[in-house]
Amino acid sequence: MKYLLNTAIVIALSLSGGSAPAQEKVTTSWGGDALKVYETGFMHMVMKAPGGGVQLFNMELVENDSPGSGASEKGISNDVIWGKQQARKLFFLEDPRARKAWLVYFVSRKGKFPLSLKVNGKPTRIDSWDEKKNREMYRWNEFPAEWLVKGKNTIDLSCPEASSEQDGWQVYLSRADEFEDGGGDPAHVGETSFKSLDGGETWKRSPFGPLGQTAAEYSIRLSLDRSVKTGWLASPVIDLWKGDAKDTIVPQREIRKLKFSLRSEAPEETTVECFIRRGSDPDPFSSEWEPYQFIGQGAAVDYETGGAALNRRYVQFRMVLSTKNPLKSPVIKSMQLTAELNQRVPLHQNIRVVEADNPPISYSSLPWEWEKWDRPEFSELRKRENLDEVIAGSRTEFDAQVKLLHYVFKRWYPGGTLPEYPGWDALSILRRIDTSGGGGMCIQFANVLGGMCMAYGWQARLINCIGHEVIEVWNDEYGKWIFFDAEFFDHYNYDPATAEPLDMLELHKLYLDYYFPNHTIDWMNDMIPWRNTLPGKPLPVRRGIATPNDKILISHFGKVITSGFANAAFMRLIPRNNWYEKSTPRPLTHGNTWWPWDGYINWYDDRTPPKRQYAWHTDRPQDMWPDLNLVHVDATQGFGNDRLFLRFETYTPNFSHFEVNADDTGWKQTGERWTWLLQSGRNTLKVRAVSKLGVKGKPSSFVLNHADAPFGE
Repeated sequence: MKYLLNTAIVIALSLSGGSAPAQEKVTTSWGGDALKVYETGFMHMVMKAPGGGVQLFNMELVENDSPGSGASEKGISNDVIWGKQQARKLFFLEDPRARKAWLVYFVSRKGKFPLSLKVNGKPTRIDSWDEKKNREMYRWNEFPAEWLVKGKNTIDLSCPEASSEQDGWQVYLSRADEFEDGGGDPAHVGETSFKSLDGGETWKRSPFGPLGQTAAEYSIRLSLDRSVKTGWLASPVIDLWKGDAKDTIVPQREIRKLKFSLRSEAPEETTVECFIRRGSDPDPFSSEWEPYQFIGQGAAVDYETGGAALNRRYVQFRMVLSTKNPLKSPVIKSMQLTAELNQRVPLHQNIRVVEADNPPISYSSLPWEWEKWDRPEFSELRKRENLDEVIAGSRTEFDAQVKLLHYVFKRWYPGGTLPEYPGWDALSILRRIDTSGGGGMCIQFANVLGGMCMAYGWQARLINCIGHEVIEVWNDEYGKWIFFDAEFFDHYNYDPATAEPLDMLELHKLYLDYYFPNHTIDWMNDMIPWRNTLPGKPLPVRRGIATPNDKILISHFGKVITSGFANAAFMRLIPRNNWYEKSTPRPLTHGNTWWPWDGYINWYDDRTPPKRQYAWHTDRPQDMWPDLNLVHVDATQGFGNDRLFLRFETYTPNFSHFEVNADDTGWKQTGERWTWLLQSGRNTLKVRAVSKLGVKGKPSSFVLNHADAPFGE
């Protein structure tokens, strides 16, 4: 039967004047230096190496207080150091080696006297600082790293010159009964913090407090310039049919062989391990991926595979870096792969792409969590606040979002958040108004606006910037995140040249160029919060106000301020917005203390050094500003020259389906695969993703010409 079938194919080809297509050998490649992998792939706890390549992150935080640190409503949450009242914090280090070392304190000075310190008995101190030049309420204090020892390290704090609490130093406490809500385990809280009432003659271990019933830790940390123990770097999903080619269309291909090489510097006591996984879906989060498999380790890894062991169009590589010596790090230098393929059909010359707006999807390395679309609270919120009428008449998504911005600004007058600090969801904050008359301050305005946007399917999340809390909302018309401030300011920032609204990263870059051109920020000495316009230097942004005729409060500290831009020296966020699903973990009474929680992802770059009180940082924009609701279209050609086989890829929270609009015939629902049957001449196509709340993403679009040609050309 098989012989007869093959014979029939040959006879059919002969009668049609054709012949069996030749089998063409094709080679694709992907790779380059390690920065290409870093900038396009995924990572955790690694960074760009100064001499090129990618190394382990070179700053380590040692702390055990952040889950419960902050202003507590359950009792005292700070301790004053003065006279004979001293504090002690212990740190246990398996390996004390570091290039440099800092103590990090969440403190506020109450008088003019210095805070005296001892590190394993060796003295240093923090002097008072000029709050007119720097308002940060935490301090870093460098000391010789050689003072650290293996095992127990003792840090003593005192202010013997102070004759009363009013002249002393106030230090944050982290209470055990707040730990679980902050994402920590309270079992060992208090074991490394001690208090002396007699000038250091005797010490009593926590609990602290008037009655001594609650265990707590001092919010004192170690920041060490040294390599973290481990981190990883992963490539993007690599399409072996294309490699790094930018072709919009590729013919179907059979993968025969893959060669991979990784080159690193791996000094003694360091390791680079390499893994591969294969899949049949370009989405890195798809279930159609197999587990990673180990393929080698060391400074040079060369790997070859093919046949059934490969046999997948997509692959991804992951490199795990580790060190046993904190003064050393392996450095990944380059990664290269080549694939050998058979191509049985030609790239048909009668199909030509005229225009293509088909961006790749920029995925985040972070484990983002998005609120589920069917939360009953969304419907309750829309009805409770009559939001359908608020946004009625909006012809654009952005116009509707601006209407919600202005609604939240008018909802209540800013005030305190204590007592009974509200949840992070919109309904909890609005119900607080019913109880106490006040919804809270900037974080509550931001979270209510974000919650209202999410009730319509527009993803939003809180951004904590310098001295302020704002929101960013994903807008599908612009295909980007957009900054909104719903508190006093009731505005967004836009580019004067284009009138396009801006996100916080764009504002950050403008901020640096405006206030700190050719200067790296010094967090301990530069004035950062709420800066005013520089004399003779107009702002590079303008304020978009929802209703310009209304009286808008725009003064802060006696100055006229463009918030967003004025706060953009630094950004941090929690990579989730599912506050209905999971009310915790979250920071304690966020905004009432100087942000000591360590669950944020924090931004840094060449002019914005990492902040030493935090452990988790990134300088990759896609980690904090991932693309949402976009579609990347993969187009392949088969044997026929009058059709294309499309596959759609998207990162859309609460994704429902794709829609296509061919030749302006109207939008039609489809799955992730669709065949584009081409007509003679000009062909157009738009593709978009649709969420389960009906939000329609920014379309990808194509224009191509199809010329009628003999079969096989």
